Amino acid sequence: MSETEKKIIENPEAEEKDAKLTEEETSEAKPTEAEVSGTKPIGNDNASGANNAETDRAEQPSAEDDEKKRNGFSAAFHRIIHKKPFCYSIVQIMILAIVMNLITDSFSRFSVLKAFAFMFMHPLIFLVNAMIIAIFLAPAILFRRRGFFYAFGCILWLAVAVIDFVVLHNRVTPFNANDFRMLDDAWNVLFKYYNLFQVIGLGLLILIGVLLVVVAFIKFPKQSEPVQYRYALPLCLSIIFGCMLLCIGSRRVGLMAKTFPNIANAYHDYGLPYCFVCSILDKGIDKPSDYSRDRVKKVVEQISSPSTTPSPSGEPGTVTPTPALNAKNPNIIFIQLESFFDPKRIRGLDFATDPIPTFTYLRKNYTSGLLGVPSISAGTSNTEFEVLTGMNMADFGTGEYPYKTILREKTCESIAFNLKELGYGAHAIHNNTAAFYSRHIVYSNLGFDDFDTIEMMENIERNELGWARDAVLYDEILVALDTTPGTDLVFTVSVQGHGKYPDEDILENAIELTDVMDAYGDSTINGLKYYINQLHEMDNLIARLIEKFQNSEEPTVLVLYGDHLPGFNFKQENLNEGTLLQTEYVIWTNFDLAVEHHDLEAYQLSAYLLNRLGFHNGMITKLHQSHMFLADQSDYLHNLSLLSYDMLYGEQFLWDGEIPYEATKLTFGFHPVTLSSYHTIYSLANDTYYLQLFGEHFTPYTDIYINGTRHRETIVVSDTEIFLPAISLKEGDVISVAMPIDDTMTLRESNPLVFTPEDYSETK
Repeated sequence: MSETEKKIIENPEAEEKDAKLTEEETSEAKPTEAEVSGTKPIGNDNASGANNAETDRAEQPSAEDDEKKRNGFSAAFHRIIHKKPFCYSIVQIMILAIVMNLITDSFSRFSVLKAFAFMFMHPLIFLVNAMIIAIFLAPAILFRRRGFFYAFGCILWLAVAVIDFVVLHNRVTPFNANDFRMLDDAWNVLFKYYNLFQVIGLGLLILIGVLLVVVAFIKFPKQSEPVQYRYALPLCLSIIFGCMLLCIGSRRVGLMAKTFPNIANAYHDYGLPYCFVCSILDKGIDKPSDYSRDRVKKVVEQISSPSTTPSPSGEPGTVTPTPALNAKNPNIIFIQLESFFDPKRIRGLDFATDPIPTFTYLRKNYTSGLLGVPSISAGTSNTEFEVLTGMNMADFGTGEYPYKTILREKTCESIAFNLKELGYGAHAIHNNTAAFYSRHIVYSNLGFDDFDTIEMMENIERNELGWARDAVLYDEILVALDTTPGTDLVFTVSVQGHGKYPDEDILENAIELTDVMDAYGDSTINGLKYYINQLHEMDNLIARLIEKFQNSEEPTVLVLYGDHLPGFNFKQENLNEGTLLQTEYVIWTNFDLAVEHHDLEAYQLSAYLLNRLGFHNGMITKLHQSHMFLADQSDYLHNLSLLSYDMLYGEQFLWDGEIPYEATKLTFGFHPVTLSSYHTIYSLANDTYYLQLFGEHFTPYTDIYINGTRHRETIVVSDTEIFLPAISLKEGDVISVAMPIDDTMTLRESNPLVFTPEDYSETK
């Protein structure tokens, strides 16, 4: 703080008096720009003594500040911030934090009024969020450019709020720190959610944010006096640690939640700053307070044997007997249907015909129920994770995707590993890219033998939004079943139902909506119409598979379920059955299996199925099978968290410190891509070749490689022909084709061919 500013604080009356200069005095005393900058004025050498006195005063360091203080809003603002208590840094920080919290909350709730309402209805929660922002502003007092660092902290939180605002217009899950891990995947689907102008707009917003930082750096000057670190540093640390202790205390007393079963509701209940910071700090599963070798062993001992596995009635020893399967285990096919749920659950909506007649029939006549899933309109891999591992996503960090964190480096129990112990082959299929959610790495750690992805699929058809139609999965599932002589687990993830759903009517000859409730706007109606027609095509896939396996000699189980509700910003009142975190599941068999109807969580589905089939291997599987239907479930979820922690983050007491599961070496696709021959035409003018290759199982994702270098300009003619229009070649060059993930990794590569001009080229 300058000496002038100190005088103003100590004697505000003098400042008021000084501010009351007459217009004539002001005009005579007003220093020129040159005078303010300290240079000699150009003009009348015979200036009056008064002017000389004013010149002397103008040459003082505070002259420009004094002038600003005499003009309008700047004057009032300058006077306020230099009066007690506003002159104190801690007051400035808290005022800024409260203002920024109101701004971020307004973006998060799409309403300024709702932000103010939240502040008055939940003042303590609002204060916790303001203190979190204050933690990021406090370091500013350690710098002479204090104003810039205040502005920089505010701009960062403003950026988070704006991004969250944009994200929430396209999905229900709010923006969180784990989205940064998804940037590579987000880029792949960017143009399916935003058009070109929106992408340009997003780019401009980023540019504006950068410019704001630059402008703040230029416009906010350094304070003239050096920072007194003996006062500033303790104050900064006091603010940071004080706010942190208050925030931690609010969690301990239960004011702020420690875990979020539904992250969308959490942002609404506890505010954006708190939840966003939780997504940064909360990773993995917290170590249980009672975690020890003895405690883990005790849980294992408590797990019931198969003979005492309870039935849905809660009575041990009454499990539905497994039917005789002619001494042969059944093929088990899971199909996780993207954004699939029964649209008849939507209140105020009716259709010209049932969009999903097959699924409706199966739900009534076979084992089925509502399925609790961990998220809404996003987080496909988290539902998948729960089904495959039996672990509960509520135990993990805020907004976390285990596929992007721990499962990239760790193996764990899964239905694939469990069934492979019984002689099953384990296959994964997804009609989207292999690297999406890092599945090309994760599926190896979950025990799958091979992974069939869109890069390896032929005859792909795409819907109006560019997603692969699920019809391609029919042939891929049948091929998977033929890859091994024995029984198979086929885990399939579909993509056709994926959003963002269109605002306009883009379909012809479609199932029409009837009796639509007035609350749904035109854009929502058009999106719903598109959505239910995608469901109809997905239902056709189910019908084809049922027809295929109905009379098959091999016993087969088909498990169908949706990963989450579609992204329509539904409220609970929009549903006439279930909750926003429930889809449906069906278990169909081509052999006799007693029909049961009850609701499950996604992390219970696999264990429930295996129990019905008489399979009980796997610790987490046994835990679910012995507890999921017990009347007293007080320790159930805690023990699940304990075992999950031990497997992924602990000492593996379950297995005496040695993980029994080894990562597999994934084979990508079910068909080897091969080269049989090539043909070249030489261009003397350009010294290049037209290179034409022949082989089998080329796909639209196939590229030609010369000596290991990828050529993106590859043109795929068919599944047997591919070419490059102009390429430099020399004798001995090695030619191959492959399906790449990026420039450094390929999914599958063909046999090589060696280029020999004398044998294969024709000169023109």
